[in-house]
Amino acid sequence: MTVDSLCIFEAHQDRLFGVAYRMTGSVSDAQDIVQDAWLRWQAVDPERVDNPEAFLVRTTTRLAIDRARTATARHETYVGPDLPEPVIVNGRNDPQATAELADSMTFAFLVLLDELKPIERAVFLLHDVFGYSFDEIANSVDRTAVTCRQIASRTRKRVKGHLGVRRPSREHQQAVISQMIAFTIAGDIVALMTVLAPDVVQLDDGGAPRKAARRPIVGPERVARFIVNIAKRVPPNATMEFVDVNESAGLLFRVGGVPDMVMTFGWSDDGQIRRMYVQLNPEKLRHLS
Repeated sequence: MTVDSLCIFEAHQDRLFGVAYRMTGSVSDAQDIVQDAWLRWQAVDPERVDNPEAFLVRTTTRLAIDRARTATARHETYVGPDLPEPVIVNGRNDPQATAELADSMTFAFLVLLDELKPIERAVFLLHDVFGYSFDEIANSVDRTAVTCRQIASRTRKRVKGHLGVRRPSREHQQAVISQMIAFTIAGDIVALMTVLAPDVVQLDDGGAPRKAARRPIVGPERVARFIVNIAKRVPPNATMEFVDVNESAGLLFRVGGVPDMVMTFGWSDDGQIRRMYVQLNPEKLRHLS
C-alpha cells in the first residue's frame, strides 16, 4: 500500500462514512463498512483504477446494502421503536455542507429511510443526496440506469417533503429546548404543552436492555406528563449538555460520566417541537463513551 493510495482513501473517507451511516443508521456498522472498504482498497492497484471515488463508493454501497438487509431481519424482533445511533459533533459541521446533506442526517429522515428497502435507500441517497448519476449508481447496485431512475422516482414520492424542509435556526431550537427543560423541571405541564406541536409524537428507543416506552407517545398532554414524570427519576449524579445531534440541536445526558440518553427533535413549521427522539439503548450509545 503506497502513500498515494492511503491519501486517496483518506480523501474520500468522510463521504464513505456518510453513505454507510445513512444506509444503516448505525455508527458502529458504518465504521465497520468503511474498514472493510479500506481492506478491499488495499487489495487493488490504484493505478489500474480509473475512478477511485467510484470504486470506493461502489464498494461501500454494496457492503452497506448487505448490512442493511441483515438489519432488516433484526428489526422484526427489536423491542420498541428502533432509532438510529446518534452522531454527535463538537461545534458546527462544515458550513459549506449542502442543505440536502444536513437534512439527510436528521433522525426524522433516517427513520423514514429505514422503512425503504436497501436498494431503494441506496439509489435515492446516491442520486438525490450525494448527486451521483444513474449510470454511476447502476454499477453500485447491480441494476440498469433505467431501473435506477425508476426506483429513484418511486422513492422520491414516498419521501417527498422530508428533504429541504424549513427548520428553525439553531438559536431558536436551543431556546425552545431550554424552555422545555425549564417547564419540565418546574413540573408545569400546561406551560410545557405550549412548546409542543398539536401532533407531537415521542419515540423512545431502549431496546431490550432499558426500560422505555415501547409504543409512540402521541399528543402534547401525554408527552408533557410523561417527560415530567421521567424527570422526577433523574439520578443526582446526572449531567446534561447541549450538543449537535445529527445536524440538529439536542441534549446529551450522562450518569456518572457515562452517556445515558440522547434527545433530538423534529420541528413544526411554526417552530414547535413536533417529534422527540430519545435514544436510551446503551448499545447504541457505546460509541459516545
